[in-house]
Amino acid sequence: MTAPSTGSITAGSALLAPGLLLVTGTLLTVTIVLSRLAGAAEAPMLWFLSASMGGGGLILLGVAAASGQARGVWKVLLAYSLGAGVIQAVSMATAYLAVAHVGIGYVSLAFAFPLLATYVLALAVGMERLAWRRAAGVTVGLAGGLMIALSKYSGLGGNAEAVGWVLAASAIPFILAGGNLYRTRFWPRGAPPLLLAALMLIFAAGLIVPVAVATEGTPVAASLWQDPALLTLTLLNIAAFALKFVTYFKLQHVAGPVYLSQIGSVGAAVGLPVAVILFGETLPDGFALAVALIVAGAVLFQLRRTS
Repeated sequence: MTAPSTGSITAGSALLAPGLLLVTGTLLTVTIVLSRLAGAAEAPMLWFLSASMGGGGLILLGVAAASGQARGVWKVLLAYSLGAGVIQAVSMATAYLAVAHVGIGYVSLAFAFPLLATYVLALAVGMERLAWRRAAGVTVGLAGGLMIALSKYSGLGGNAEAVGWVLAASAIPFILAGGNLYRTRFWPRGAPPLLLAALMLIFAAGLIVPVAVATEGTPVAASLWQDPALLTLTLLNIAAFALKFVTYFKLQHVAGPVYLSQIGSVGAAVGLPVAVILFGETLPDGFALAVALIVAGAVLFQLRRTS
């Protein structure tokens, strides 16, 4: 197993990376939609998230063990996975709690912003070289995202609680950007992506449990397997997390942290129509122009390696 890419896409992964990007971004939206449904069904959201990540992690750990991938220096693997788990727990808990207040559309869009943050941080630490076409693509895409964010903010009418949740959701990209770089920079040499994904999810789930106990209590956790609707949503989300992080870590391994950050743009492209069609959310003003900018930015970014 080679070290993960820090930015360059090899000829062998040129076709694999876009496919992984599409699948991972779509699965990201699936987990957000399931969280919105769980919230509507009055699920304890932190328990729901912990069960989803923990269940997904255990599935991946079982697959890694069965396929002979559960190998490596465990002291290093566990330290790395704990750090990745902290970042994952904070970002996903913020998203799952915010989605009921700001909607699927905005949370999906928040996941599109890490592209710029990751690229800038990667430049700062020397993991990327400045490429003007890539920088232009990131900037154009960000302009579209900011248009929607500002429109969302202006439509809140001074609601302090809603503003707070918008700000919390807007912090997600910066948390994710740090996670993207952390996982690439400190990836344990020779460690299989599947094993790292499993351990990260298990640690993230464990870190959320004390917060769930303190804020939601322990009795409500039973509703996740006693209520048929919530049980179904929980099992679906476990499967979605397991599948997402198989492709997520594989994508990071073959294409690097900045390329990985584009999953948010895919998630937004899928999540916004779902928010409108299935949940009746209202599109913000200037939506068409904003989406056009996001798509144009992604195209510019993708063209970097072919020019």
